[in-house]
Amino acid sequence: MTITAQDELLDRKFDICFSHADQNRDGVVDASDILTFASRVISAVEEPFASPKSVAMLQVCDDWWRALVAGLDTNGDGRIDPEEYRVGMRRIVGSPEAFDAASRPVATAIWQLCDRDGDGDVTAEEFGKVQAAFGATPENARLAFQRLDLDGDGSLSVNELMIAFRDFYTSTDPETAGNWLFGADFQHGRGA
Repeated sequence: MTITAQDELLDRKFDICFSHADQNRDGVVDASDILTFASRVISAVEEPFASPKSVAMLQVCDDWWRALVAGLDTNGDGRIDPEEYRVGMRRIVGSPEAFDAASRPVATAIWQLCDRDGDGDVTAEEFGKVQAAFGATPENARLAFQRLDLDGDGSLSVNELMIAFRDFYTSTDPETAGNWLFGADFQHGRGA
């Protein structure tokens, strides 16, 4: 199989996503990593853990984990290694329906947590808090926000963020705005 520039681009993105999920950095993703990820996002946005948004985030991440392990854990060990993740994600991004089913609930829960006042828009400050949970520096969060604010109105709609989320995970276009979802590190070959 010939590796194309588009394959390499997607692999870099998948590696970044894997690193976000592998919270304890042991080289595999398991249920505790996903719970830690959810808790980290909730803490970053300063949402009370008993709130409906937090409970929804925890439930969605539990559901997400169950779907990931069922679909990507090919050796049945209850963990997902980087190769299983890449192979499984290639299959998922190849189908818009599969991608939406796998990712939309998690992305929606994250952006609803990010939208602190529930007005449907995310400010630069709100966005920065979620980006911190993903390990982005304040500068990277600022750069990402500027690139993703396509209409220049100073806020990101939850819909704009969902489009960026989809573009980051699925687009093979190196110039898509969604590639800025996690800031400049991705642009400079870092971020995994």
